[in-house]
Amino acid sequence: MGVADEVRAAWGGAALRGLWARAREALEAGERTFRLELPDAQAQRAVGEVYGRPMLGHGTRISVSRLDDAVRGSRFGLGLPEVLEILHGRPVQRGGTTARDEHRERSGGTLRAALERRGLAQAAWAEPWIQWVHQYGRVDDAELARIAERAADVLAHLALAEPPQEWTSRSSLAARTGDAAELDNGTTLSRVVLRAAALAHGVDAPSNERERRALWERCGVTLDAVSATVLCWALPLVGADAWSRGVRQRTALGLPTHLTLLDLRTAPARLVEAGTDIAVCEHPRVLEAAVAEHLAHPVVCVAGLPSTAARMLLRRLVDDGARLHVHCDFDWPGVTIARTLLELRDARPWRMAAADYREALDRAAAQRTDLPNLVGSPVDTPWDPELPVLMSTAARAVEEETVLSVLLADLRKRTEADPPGSARPPKRP
Repeated sequence: MGVADEVRAAWGGAALRGLWARAREALEAGERTFRLELPDAQAQRAVGEVYGRPMLGHGTRISVSRLDDAVRGSRFGLGLPEVLEILHGRPVQRGGTTARDEHRERSGGTLRAALERRGLAQAAWAEPWIQWVHQYGRVDDAELARIAERAADVLAHLALAEPPQEWTSRSSLAARTGDAAELDNGTTLSRVVLRAAALAHGVDAPSNERERRALWERCGVTLDAVSATVLCWALPLVGADAWSRGVRQRTALGLPTHLTLLDLRTAPARLVEAGTDIAVCEHPRVLEAAVAEHLAHPVVCVAGLPSTAARMLLRRLVDDGARLHVHCDFDWPGVTIARTLLELRDARPWRMAAADYREALDRAAAQRTDLPNLVGSPVDTPWDPELPVLMSTAARAVEEETVLSVLLADLRKRTEADPPGSARPPKRP
């Protein structure tokens, strides 16, 4: 069965006919939203599954751009026009008047020229972004030239291809456009910039505050200096200053520390001695277990995709000469996080090889532990090319909690001798 047959089988039912009919009308008329009637529970459920949110009541308003994002993010990977052509047997006619074509060409030229002046017009995301702004960006014609220039200026200062080397605040970035609030949530400039950032990084457009924050941080932009944190335990700080003593005191009390960007900006210039070994994990459960066992080995937890605070701390540690030992989940998001962290100098994988994955599978089978299915697209692992092949074949994800005992055994080996400059965690009864 080909993709077209699969689309018809999944989305060609009577419950979705109204959605596709109204979506075609909206696309051909150039409308950004449309009203959809939901006559029964079956229609509500079917539309909700496609659109990505529950449908309540007998009617709702559908965003054409969000519907397009939803179908592109499905297993078919097709845009809304392609889906409609398959379901209806004819292409979408987008109002093809000369005036409309001329308007599209003018707006595209304005956006393209703004990108060209910043050396961005040849980026892979540029043309899809220009098309999106024209179709769904909701930018008034009178504002287009100004928004194009300001968006291009902001995008030129974002990390769109490589991990950020430094960070700037969103208000400082916006101030370069002349208005420190113009990148706040809900503004036109924020909307079009984040769409370009999502296209550049190959992720879905953010739909809530958490996703917006994560995308900004991925581009090297902080929303503030206090909300993004990094969780650490037993950092062997060498300073005699009050800041270092405060962190060491928390370790002596058996307490981990959440460090913010403001904390790190206040920290002394040097944190640890060269050669210090630091474990880096993905999940707080690993760090919590190290705290519970009073292990003296330092641990930093990134808690998913590293925040700006996590990136800053890890970069400062490697600048001091620390060696990072990185472990994450054996799933595709975890492998992606590991790749990001292993790009840091003196960072090395910690039990992240194909042999470790195979050992975890065997242990889970022996203990009759159910492992979740591995979903998503494979990610290359330069440190062990065999790993993604084995993961794809086994099709099972191994979370850090599953191998917690093995990770703790590694950390336990270093508890007999305190790391340089550390405060030994107390032994509790």
